[in-house]
Amino acid sequence: MFFRLLGLALVAGGLAAAPEQGSRTLREETFVLELPPQDRDPRLRPAPPDEVGVAVLRRSEVDGFVQCEWDVRFYGDDTRVLHVESTGSGTERLVWREWRPGAGRSLTAEGTPAGFEVVEWGRHESLRTRLEAPEGGSFPIAALERAREGELATGRFAWFDPLARAVERGTVTLAFGAEPTPDSRGEAVLERRFELVRDDGTRAVRWVFRGDELWEVEWAAGGLVGRRVARPGYEERVGRCAAPGSVDPLER
Repeated sequence: MFFRLLGLALVAGGLAAAPEQGSRTLREETFVLELPPQDRDPRLRPAPPDEVGVAVLRRSEVDGFVQCEWDVRFYGDDTRVLHVESTGSGTERLVWREWRPGAGRSLTAEGTPAGFEVVEWGRHESLRTRLEAPEGGSFPIAALERAREGELATGRFAWFDPLARAVERGTVTLAFGAEPTPDSRGEAVLERRFELVRDDGTRAVRWVFRGDELWEVEWAAGGLVGRRVARPGYEERVGRCAAPGSVDPLER
């Protein structure tokens, strides 16, 4: 279901790896995943969205490197996605791994001054690609974190899409909420709504922040939305997700 509907430009999910020596969690945000009800008669009262899974966005420090990851899981489905980005010592690296019933995919990407060096492999073949981005480009979570910190400028932007294995180009826009809204601490803050719109006019992603907290993320295809939920609410739901085997058949 996820890969038929999603077509993400900036998202990912991450399957948390075993704790590493010298690692500590700096921030963790938990979300419920929702899809709009399908085949709903528009003349009827709007139906609530269908809750389909959970996600976690983590930021950690691992052996001197900063690591960010999404952990995306779906109810009653073996589908799970790992998206990890790490920075340090002048290097930027992305790891994307999919677990799906009977299938899967792994991808790594290294940022270079001229673009991205990408290696992807499935069950039967591997593919190495060099993607040119002379104007510079960003990995997806790095762009989100720059938006969080107020460092993502509006205007032209390029980013690497791990699903499409391509460099996307478009425009960043920013809008503010009309009135203050409470964050998780109960403090009144203005919402900031970032959108990345591709050059063909389609939206790649929308992020909604309250202060420095991510409260909502909406991806373009299928209408999938992640809405912030407190940790106890996440823990109540995560047991509804099937867990793939402990050994990844694509691991190399």
